[in-house]
Amino acid sequence: MPKKLSPSMQDYLETILDLSAEDEEVRITDIAKRLNISKASTNQAIGGLVKRGMVTHRHYGPVSLTEKGRSEAEKIRYRHDVLKKLLTDVMKVDPEVAERDACLMEHTISQETLTKLVSFMESYSAEKEEADMTENTYTKLSDLMVGTKAIIKKIVSSGSIKKRILEMGLTVGTTVEVKGVAPMGDPINVLVKGYNLSLRKKEASLVLVEVV
Repeated sequence: MPKKLSPSMQDYLETILDLSAEDEEVRITDIAKRLNISKASTNQAIGGLVKRGMVTHRHYGPVSLTEKGRSEAEKIRYRHDVLKKLLTDVMKVDPEVAERDACLMEHTISQETLTKLVSFMESYSAEKEEADMTENTYTKLSDLMVGTKAIIKKIVSSGSIKKRILEMGLTVGTTVEVKGVAPMGDPINVLVKGYNLSLRKKEASLVLVEVV
């Protein structure tokens, strides 16, 4: 008997895990309905998982994961969740599309790639949390009133946009003063390092400051 579970068997384990979190008893009918598969095919697949020691099932009774089956199902679910989070949070894929793609990817991704993805997502989540806290603590330069002075604390951008902002002299630790705002709120004129600078509102919104 092959040691590796087929993608369809992995789907069954993951489905049983999800259903068991919703209800104490998981039945063949529930699994078949969730996977949109016939009861006959589901019965056959469950029989294969019973032989592998991953589920228990008595005739007409509920289906339960064994310790071995639950461990495997949780690994599959974890892979799925990491991949979906990568697709939705980082790559901005539509959640429904991400759900389908994660289902396909979780069966083929290598352990090495998964480990690196987990490490990446942990770093990404930590940085995002820090950025969210920073944005809640400081004020956007674009929100300041005329005559307000502030110290630049963070540039919430990257790449060419961040480079352009830094080249204009808007570096962390620099004091700026809002000198004027156009009638429609764009552009914004600020005094920085002794000279007047005209900023688009979108650019100014990326500069987080602390009012002094």
